Amino acid sequence: MVPQESTLLFNFTVLEVVLMGRAPHLGLFGLEGPRDFAAARAALSDMDLAGEEGRNLRDLSSGERQRALIARALPQDPRLLILDEPTAFLDLKHRLQIHETLRRLNRAKGLTVVAISHDLNMAALFASRLVLLHKGRVVADGPPGEVLTPARIRDAYETEVRVLTDEATGAPYLIPHLPGG
Repeated sequence: MVPQESTLLFNFTVLEVVLMGRAPHLGLFGLEGPRDFAAARAALSDMDLAGEEGRNLRDLSSGERQRALIARALPQDPRLLILDEPTAFLDLKHRLQIHETLRRLNRAKGLTVVAISHDLNMAALFASRLVLLHKGRVVADGPPGEVLTPARIRDAYETEVRVLTDEATGAPYLIPHLPGG
C-alpha cells in the first residue's frame, strides 16, 4: 500500500526507506543482504532515484518523496499493490514513468495494481479497467472507453467534457468545457 502522503518520524535516507520494503524477506536476524540491496536499488532505478540513495527523505521534494515511497513498495514483491494518488505531486515525465513501470510489473510479474486517481486521462491511457465512483458509489465499471462518457463524467464531476479517442493508443481522453465557454 502506498498512501497519498506519508510522514516518517525519523530522518532516514532514501535507501534506508526503500530497504524497509524488504522487511518481509529478511532472514532470522533481520539484516539486509546483497539480494535486498539489489532489489532496493532496482526499485530506486525504476523510480528515477538511483543517484539519490544517500539523501535524507526529508530533504527531497514532495514528488521525489512520493517516488521513494513507491520504490519502498516495489522490493516487497507484492502480488497486489494499492496506490492512493501515486502521481499527484509529479511532473509529466515521472507520471508516465511510474505508470509504465507499474504496467511492466503487471505484465511481467502478474502484479495487480489498484490505483486511486483523479487524473482520468492518465488512468484511461494505462488502465485496462476503470471504476468510476461518485459519493462512494460505483457509477461505472469496465474498460476506459465504456466508463468515460460525457454523461457519466457530468454525473460524477458535475462537469461537461468532450471525450475523444487518441488515434495512436485508442485510449479515450477528456477535454473539459470551460464554465460559460
